[in-house]
Amino acid sequence: MVVGALIFHLGLELMREALVDTFGVVNRIEYATILSIVLAMAVLGFNEGIFLGILLACFFFILLYSRRSAVRKTYTGSAVRSTVRRLYCQRRFLDNVCKQIQVMRLQGFMFFGTINGVEASIRQLLDQRQWQANPIRFLVLDFALVNGMDFSAAEAFIRVRRLLEAREIYMVICGTGRSSEVGRALRKAGVWSGHESEYVQTFPSLNEALEWCENVLLQFYYLHQVSISGIAVPQIYSIVTAPHPDSVEAYGTSPRRAMVSEATLSALSASRVQSPQVEQRQLAVTSLLRQAFQDIDPELPVDDVLALIAPHFVRKYLGSGQRLWQAGAAPLG
Repeated sequence: MVVGALIFHLGLELMREALVDTFGVVNRIEYATILSIVLAMAVLGFNEGIFLGILLACFFFILLYSRRSAVRKTYTGSAVRSTVRRLYCQRRFLDNVCKQIQVMRLQGFMFFGTINGVEASIRQLLDQRQWQANPIRFLVLDFALVNGMDFSAAEAFIRVRRLLEAREIYMVICGTGRSSEVGRALRKAGVWSGHESEYVQTFPSLNEALEWCENVLLQFYYLHQVSISGIAVPQIYSIVTAPHPDSVEAYGTSPRRAMVSEATLSALSASRVQSPQVEQRQLAVTSLLRQAFQDIDPELPVDDVLALIAPHFVRKYLGSGQRLWQAGAAPLG
């Protein structure tokens, strides 16, 4: 009787911990799993109950996580910009065309249950009605918050890459390294093989990815400036890894081209591009100051702005071998 009562007492304690103490604490799906295990152990046996619990746990894991979106947030380049300091004319141009940069921040563990939502979101961006309202040239996929990825999810990005290439959209991957779990999964699937097409680019961080996208857009601005004023394209914008076109016609005719052309004309008119004869009569330092202080008051003539800051500059003459400034020393007064 003592041994039987002890076993009966332990059974009641286990039942209380499993069914009573967890009631209202765990969610309904987890409580249904516990109840199914208890019934299976009572009717079929202990081993059968354990095996059923493992199957139900795997099933409900897939069911729960497939309901959670792997897309944390999406926004355009107008909402987030790189930390690179730009000139006034460049910022004015980018303010109008950064909508062509679409950033998609991903999160969690990506597997076959969540990748469908990511793929559906990308297809929605490329929908005809959405495309006419906001044509994009760059899709930046940020994997900084992704902690894992299975092979089926990595394979889905092959379909995404082909879909973007058909629209001539750059697929920019950032927030992960080649040796990370996500990077290895993408490399095994062939998305990040080291021999990507010109429409696939990879960067360590989101800021570097945004900087690259902005530089590619600035290519068109300076090419258009060449056709108008004959000013050469700065070297920094002609060495980006994207294919550098020889003329503005390489961008084709599309809603993206119309947006960029309109923004270029607006920025060039605002920057007050001067004739080559006037530029030749100005000193290089004066030209640089005109660009640097042009955004103090866009309505105020640049010469008036320079007149405001001119009293703060003093001409200094340095002899041969004399240093203007050295680290740790005070500047010349």
